[in-house]
This record gives sequence, C-alpha cells and structure tokens, in this order.
Amino acid sequence: MTSETSPTPADLTGTPDERTRRLAHLVDAPSAEWLRRQLEAALRDWAADESELDIIKESRADY
Repeated sequence: MTSETSPTPADLTGTPDERTRRLAHLVDAPSAEWLRRQLEAALRDWAADESELDIIKESRADY
C-alpha cells in the first residue's frame, strides 16, 4: 500500500490581501513547516514595512 501525500503548495507571495486570498482558497491543510515559512515571511515583510515607516517619520521630525 502506498501512501500518497499532496504536494506542498508554493510559498505565498504578493500583497497581504493577495496572500490572504490564496490562503483562504487552499483546500488541503498544508504542513506545519509550510505554515511556519509563511508566517516567517509575513513577519519579515511586516518588520521591513515598520522600519520604512520609522525612517519616514524620522525624516519629518524637526530637531
């Protein structure tokens, strides 16, 4: 008897809205490893956005 596993979906890319839509349309529950990669990617992108916003705020501060 052979056990067939569904292939791991490709990593999510795009805007947060696009990622959310793709995640909502997944039929099979992806592996924990795949979910962890998606979370790590989202957190990296979020941190980069926050850094960019901090730089913009600092550039507007009067000293």
